[in-house]
Amino acid sequence: MGLRGNTANQPGTNRDYRKAFGQFSSNKTQRLDSLTAHEIELDSQEDLAGGVHTIDFEKGDIVIKQSGIYLIIACPQIGKVRGTIPRWIDFWVRLNNVDVQNSNIRAVVMDPQEKTVVPLNSVLPLNRGDTLNIMMAVESMGEGLGIEAIEPDGEPTIPSIIVTLVQLD
Repeated sequence: MGLRGNTANQPGTNRDYRKAFGQFSSNKTQRLDSLTAHEIELDSQEDLAGGVHTIDFEKGDIVIKQSGIYLIIACPQIGKVRGTIPRWIDFWVRLNNVDVQNSNIRAVVMDPQEKTVVPLNSVLPLNRGDTLNIMMAVESMGEGLGIEAIEPDGEPTIPSIIVTLVQLD
């Protein structure tokens, strides 16, 4: 059957997906007021146009419903409020309250006018019931370093972070 006749992979159809997927975001600006690691708060799970959510969302935690190997992509939008000294901000994956080795990325922000998105990605085996979080930490307090949501006029909100999970196997 040609692509035109196959609606199974088109958005808005009632196909039962065998592989889990999910997209989560936050419309909240989150700035750290301490030097300790902080769990990024997610406040939205994207609508699946009538489909069934194959990954749960509980109080900001991402909870796996189906065991498998997953691609995790997190894209925080970073910035700071004041100061011109270069300061770092780190992001990493935490699984079941344990930091995942080799999942950390670091970005450096110098100018308060600077806004940038830093992609974090990881491939992990996840089991049913596992809880996943994206963490952040900063080098210095008092400059308002963190992730920023932006509400442009006449456009959709730019989330402070978007997290996508796709089961690979």
